[in-house]
Amino acid sequence: MTDIQTTSASHTWQSGDWKDKPNSQAPYNGIQITGIPQYSDNGTFISAAITITDYTNNPAGISSHIQALTTEQGQTDIPAPEAPVGSAEPEADKSSETSTSAPESTPDNSEATTVATSEQTSTEPDNNQDTQSDSNGESNNAFTAKGWVALESNTMDIFLRVHFMYGLDPVQKEELGYIMGFSTLLKSND
Repeated sequence: MTDIQTTSASHTWQSGDWKDKPNSQAPYNGIQITGIPQYSDNGTFISAAITITDYTNNPAGISSHIQALTTEQGQTDIPAPEAPVGSAEPEADKSSETSTSAPESTPDNSEATTVATSEQTSTEPDNNQDTQSDSNGESNNAFTAKGWVALESNTMDIFLRVHFMYGLDPVQKEELGYIMGFSTLLKSND
């Protein structure tokens, strides 16, 4: 069995409508995606831990986590985050998990495309319901991202590809394209 190693170099991408100073009312801000690559003992890429944080309805952000996304998984639906047990308000600060790392750099967004749509419900990337529920049946309207992510590889790099919609119903935004890359081999600091 091989041990999994993570590098301290996480990658962070922010949506096209991201603001350094969030709005004072919803929508507060856009989406932030953080990826942390995981490597085997011999330095070969295994997977990436992906965190999608939605700041649309909660200024502190609501996060969805994929612990180990691999190239073999193909298109993986963005999971709905779980609301804490006993929480009457899913949008409360206690229900959110935010990425604590500040963006180290913004990857080249030249291949990512942002499209604003108006009342576009029939062309959403997946067929999730408008409201997502936790295991207790409580609605979690604070997380608006619906769609999928995938890791795709070539001989030198692994790329995170996204296709999802997010935001308030009247005007949702769509993100699609390749937003960040990871090296197939762990680079040493020597």
